[in-house]
Amino acid sequence: GFGLLPYTRTTVSCNRISSPKISHTHHRIHHHASHHSTYCWGQRQKKRSKTMTTTFKDKNEEPVPFDLGSIFWSKATYKAVAAEFHPFHKHDLNCAAHLITTGVGVWGGLQLAATVWDAKEAVYAYALLVALTSPMVTALLHTAFVYACLQVPVTSLQIQDYELSQLVVCGLAIAGGYLLQDVSHWIFCEKTYMDSYMGAGKAWMLVVHTVWLMPLVIDSLLMRWCFLPKLFVTRNRCVVCPVASKKACDELRHWINHNIVESKETTHVWPHKQDGTSGPTVALENDSSIMASFRNIFAPQHFDIRPVQGMNEIYVTAVGAKKEMNSDAVFYTPHTDGPYWFTPFGSLYRVLVGVTPNTMVRTRFNLQHETENQVLDMYGVVGFDYNRELHWIDHVPGETNKERRSLLKLHYVVYPKGWHWYGNLVAGLNQGYNTWARGNFLRTLRPAGMYEFCLAWWIWLTTFFNYMWEETVGWSNLVYLLATYAMGPTPFLILTSFRHYGVYMMSFAFREPAIAHGFLMRDAKLYKTVAMMHMARRILPVISLPDDLPGVVAACCGFAITIAATAQLGMVRTYFGSELGFVKPKWISGFPYNTIPHPMIVGQLFAWSSVLYWFAVRQEKLSMETINLIGAHMTCYTLHMVQEMFTSSY
Repeated sequence: GFGLLPYTRTTVSCNRISSPKISHTHHRIHHHASHHSTYCWGQRQKKRSKTMTTTFKDKNEEPVPFDLGSIFWSKATYKAVAAEFHPFHKHDLNCAAHLITTGVGVWGGLQLAATVWDAKEAVYAYALLVALTSPMVTALLHTAFVYACLQVPVTSLQIQDYELSQLVVCGLAIAGGYLLQDVSHWIFCEKTYMDSYMGAGKAWMLVVHTVWLMPLVIDSLLMRWCFLPKLFVTRNRCVVCPVASKKACDELRHWINHNIVESKETTHVWPHKQDGTSGPTVALENDSSIMASFRNIFAPQHFDIRPVQGMNEIYVTAVGAKKEMNSDAVFYTPHTDGPYWFTPFGSLYRVLVGVTPNTMVRTRFNLQHETENQVLDMYGVVGFDYNRELHWIDHVPGETNKERRSLLKLHYVVYPKGWHWYGNLVAGLNQGYNTWARGNFLRTLRPAGMYEFCLAWWIWLTTFFNYMWEETVGWSNLVYLLATYAMGPTPFLILTSFRHYGVYMMSFAFREPAIAHGFLMRDAKLYKTVAMMHMARRILPVISLPDDLPGVVAACCGFAITIAATAQLGMVRTYFGSELGFVKPKWISGFPYNTIPHPMIVGQLFAWSSVLYWFAVRQEKLSMETINLIGAHMTCYTLHMVQEMFTSSY
């Protein structure tokens, strides 16, 4: 009902297990080009005929047969089981959930043996078996896990008038862990490993699966980052590429030039209502280059992507001077196209395809670095989140177009894999809004009366204020601040005082996938401001001038060093512009860099040390909570300085 194309599944096969490749060239961290957890998983080994055995090829490509009697004696057989296990656990969140569900179940089993049955020898034998047959790092982590499980004893539970014995609690933990694993597979639309061998008549593999389940789960986490690079830091999710279907662009250009007359307002045509435009549009919807660019951002094991045909349109620019105020003015104002920024894990993408030559009109993105701005020429593609990406157009100085600028606007819905109902919901919400907004837009192209004129102004004003808010604070940050505030004073203090350090450290550690530099700067400055407000609320009331003037001056000197360092670098380089490749490296020789190493961080450390010495040691005016808070800030700055020292590009 929302113009969605039927869902199709693409299967990619490969021959080995691989994890993201990391190289440390000049101490910079580089991930595999398709970093977004697009792992290449080992193919399932086919069962051998009636012998009920499985084979695994080791490094020498020699088959290693195993069955229930021999499986626990070789690391090669563990690798064989791992090669069968991992294709059923491709989704990062499914693997992360398994760490919890499996952990609960294994804890129940270990406590059942050690506490209820008083058979600790069985626990030690299990830990030793895993240690001898699994990879070294996995074995160490699993041993630590077993030790931790033994440190959390099982106790009986009293629920109203009914008492749950230790045996019942262990049984519930085992059953709950097992059932929650199946729930996790259902949520993330992945088949279970157990179904693969139970249906093949290898019920004995259940024993193998159970014994090695926890180390296999640990393995699955060790070979991926589990969305860690996206923690605290917004990545650049814009789609930029050339089309592969150039013939379709040529056909659309020919149709536009022969069927759309020149106008002083922009022209909008719905491409699926004409035979001459529907075919080329469908070809571009399924363009291999566009889909490959999407898959560089949204991994196929995590997301489904489907065209939303009901929102597509052909856009032809106006001819002549721009009017003072009509709905076309919105294009020249930074804006997001839709209001549904709050649909979690679901995105509606607008993808612009250039079907005529263009050197004059430039598409700009407020929350990306200026190097990401695009002059969309013929055969070029620029895609962005319809509801979250601020963008606008302006003119390249000195450039003119010989032909009207014409675009095909395609739309795609991106949603969690298998959640087709949610994809339909996101698409339906956005298509409904687009239809309503399109009607208002067309109505105000030629404002004929006071109502249309006021409506045009209203569209522009709401667009402008939304742009100002999104560029300085952001709706998602507002939700975070309100949610942490609702948790109470202490959670709000902790969760908003240190988030900017997470932005710093994650940006420095994970430089790929590409970072949205404007989002980085906005979020870092916002949460640094909130952190300073927390500190000011605690320190300013205890200052008594002129008695505390020496402490105030010393702290201000430290902060002045940081400000001077920022002035020397400029805002872009301050927020890792050189390290992230947005600007060229530049040698800074002015003060304080010619005098103080790492002056930006050293200045902060000096300032907070001065506050501690004067107001905590000498005057004893600060509460222990404030002292601990300052200590935590200094610790975070020190950790980040050490990170820069050991992983800097220079």
